[in-house]
Amino acid sequence: MKHWFEDIYQQHRQGLYSLALSVTRQPAAAEDAVHDAAVRLIHKAEAPAGDSAAYVFRSVRNAAIDQVRRRQTQGLQTEGLFADPAPGPYEQATGHEQRQRLMDAVNALPQAQREAIVMRIFGQLTFQQIADANQQPLSTVASRYQRGLTRLKQTMENSHERAQA
Repeated sequence: MKHWFEDIYQQHRQGLYSLALSVTRQPAAAEDAVHDAAVRLIHKAEAPAGDSAAYVFRSVRNAAIDQVRRRQTQGLQTEGLFADPAPGPYEQATGHEQRQRLMDAVNALPQAQREAIVMRIFGQLTFQQIADANQQPLSTVASRYQRGLTRLKQTMENSHERAQA
């Protein structure tokens, strides 16, 4: 018998991890957050009322925030959103610098904008699902997403101009 959580996890596992990583900025902490949320959700016999995917994303987000708080009280530092200490040969050959500029730009976004972008692009959630997950109005989520994309575009254009100079 399949648990209600399994289908959601299979469909959104990369988005869930990406969301946790956007909050924790630490790969190990992001994995722990997804795991912590999964353990809690698996013990929940029935699917929650409403949008189950939004509920799971909210649970992972909350677990990631808990991870950040624990790390702060322990005095541990966090890394960037896309921390990768050793890029592979493919990344080096196909524009590692541009990827790094994009990662830096995403990391520089305010957390609310970063979460909206990660949940929409990597999580493939609708704006309504993101609003439900964050317990915020739909218009707030949509405007944060749009402002984040605009800021990313500006940052990337400025970065590209500096690289060309």
